[in-house]
Amino acid sequence: MDLVSREQKFVKGTFYLASEFELGVAGPSGSLAEFVAWDPVKQKKAWGVKEELPFLGGALSTAGGLVFYGNQSGQFKAVNAENGEVLWTFRAGSGINQGAVTYEIDGKQYIAAVSGRLVGPPSFFGEIGEKVIAASPPGGSLIVFSLP
Repeated sequence: MDLVSREQKFVKGTFYLASEFELGVAGPSGSLAEFVAWDPVKQKKAWGVKEELPFLGGALSTAGGLVFYGNQSGQFKAVNAENGEVLWTFRAGSGINQGAVTYEIDGKQYIAAVSGRLVGPPSFFGEIGEKVIAASPPGGSLIVFSLP
């Protein structure tokens, strides 16, 4: 996002970030968000998956070469960790705003994620916040998948 080089005026009782910013401007890739894998040795982007709306969650990588993440539109994705190819997508019904978790029971691995609309932050994002809210219907659920 672009930061405006002026401080936000403090008004007691209102949301205050100390600086003004514009979320509605696409980045160099032409999209508002991109899920990126970073190569720490080469110090550059290894691959990326463009997203329509700002990405607010985290990611989970597995020893089997998969990366799981969700987006504001409620798509939960499994991505090839080597090249960024989206291998699988599940529509969760509402936005996914945090990273998934994994656990094992009786030798079986599971991946779990929470789906549900954010209430606070997107409301001050203006037009982009309205798009995030429209993409994430109210309600919430826990989705769990077993890995083969």
